[in-house]
Amino acid sequence: MSNELDVFLENNTNVSRETIEKLAVFRSFLIEKNQQFNLVSKNEISKIWIRHIQDSLRLLSLLEQKKDTLTTVLDIGSGGGFPAIPIAIALRNQNYHFTLCESIRKKSNFLSMSSDLLELTNTKIINSRVEDIINISFDVITCRAVAKLSNIFTYTHHLLKQNSVFLLHKGIKVEEEIINANKQWFFEHELIENKLEEGSFILKVKNLKKHNKIK
Repeated sequence: MSNELDVFLENNTNVSRETIEKLAVFRSFLIEKNQQFNLVSKNEISKIWIRHIQDSLRLLSLLEQKKDTLTTVLDIGSGGGFPAIPIAIALRNQNYHFTLCESIRKKSNFLSMSSDLLELTNTKIINSRVEDIINISFDVITCRAVAKLSNIFTYTHHLLKQNSVFLLHKGIKVEEEIINANKQWFFEHELIENKLEEGSFILKVKNLKKHNKIK
């Protein structure tokens, strides 16, 4: 673990000591509760700093805070808390609020326990399917290993503001997902590659609109 933590620290020199400490508390709590809540696979336990925490914090450079107003972020299928919990830790003193949507009750219970343990006042946990959320919209939508791109758009388009942005963790089939999603949706996109893991990307999407007629 120390070697993995060293790599994490080398790649996150701008992350404060207090944030590192809270991330370490979250990591330890996740490992402690993993068997009970089925959060990450056993072979991922030794890779949490890089595979999960580092990967989550890649979103920090892509989040554009609105001046003097709250930026609202919806994370769908939050599961073990990635990417939302690490980002919420890092931005706990800034003008962001995170809503974590998780349909599996035991996992949403874990998220609530984590938020309480970490004293995160900038998070809200919802035990619900994202398509059942109504009467609210968000500036940013995130998710990691939840669904194909076209499905994510279908599940969430009713939650968008005019200038909402998607920041989505995607794998090696991202180009195929983009092509398929273009059959039903107009959108602008940018792919950001993970320098520490081949075949790992963040897909930034904006200006999403549904085709008037499906091709």
